[in-house]
Amino acid sequence: MMFLGFLFLLLAVWYWIRNRDRKGGKISALLLAVVGLTIIGFTHADYVDKQRAAESSSIASSKKAKSESISESKSESRDQAMDDATYTALAKNLTSQMASDSTLNGFKIAYKGGQFEVTVPTEVAAMTDNEQKEVYGSVINLLESHNANAPVSFYDQNGNPVARMTLSGGVKLYK
Repeated sequence: MMFLGFLFLLLAVWYWIRNRDRKGGKISALLLAVVGLTIIGFTHADYVDKQRAAESSSIASSKKAKSESISESKSESRDQAMDDATYTALAKNLTSQMASDSTLNGFKIAYKGGQFEVTVPTEVAAMTDNEQKEVYGSVINLLESHNANAPVSFYDQNGNPVARMTLSGGVKLYK
């Protein structure tokens, strides 16, 4: 739409140059320029309104998320000591359970610093990206099936990060 406004302005300049000597030509060129500027102005105003609406919605959602996190952090601080002990015991229990599972054998889970740290066997690191995501997703599903609501990071045998759980519950690989 803005292109149309610039087209009107260009047409007005051309019409002005072409009809310099006639009064009617100058008035017509002036009207074309006003129409072009009006179109540009309305298009720009619409763009600015959309941008402001997007910014205000993102600000509102961040304020909502911030207030939710503040209220959650108050309740979480009381339960944090219990959660740490529970998650540490769960990590040890799941590590021993995974030793008997053919798919997840070799994985080691530890709970440190408010997140689960999963050490993956070298065979998994050699798999394709989709296979890795599937295996890491099954570990995340296993943790979630035990109501473990903490972030999950995956490390190779040398301690280098290889993947992490995304906010949506998926897997992000590091390459």
